[in-house]
Amino acid sequence: MLVIGAALAVLAWNDSARIGPAAAALERSDQAEAYRLIYAYVTGYNTTVAQTDDTPCIAATGDNICGRRNVVACPRSMPLGTVVEIHGRPYLCEDRTARKFDGRFDISCDKDMNCPVKVAGWTTIKVYED
Repeated sequence: MLVIGAALAVLAWNDSARIGPAAAALERSDQAEAYRLIYAYVTGYNTTVAQTDDTPCIAATGDNICGRRNVVACPRSMPLGTVVEIHGRPYLCEDRTARKFDGRFDISCDKDMNCPVKVAGWTTIKVYED
């Protein structure tokens, strides 16, 4: 939990002015002790029209996610706003995967074109319970 706390502090410090409620949700995950583990396939996407839709910066929550690196598109069965930990980093479920990819997690890599390749693969994910 100490590692998560440090990561959350950095995320909140870097992004708090820009992300508001998302930072608060991520900070709550530091205090949450209840989580479940799932094994799922993870991919990464860039916030570009070619990889999303005609509004790549607007997530399913309606929030602007461009410039952020703490957002993940989650399976449709998972409530928006859920905090998950993937590869030791906390992410906020603010977007949805395409129906054909439902069941996987898709990390928003913003404009980092190398990120999708780096994050892809099967892994264990912590899903924090509210």
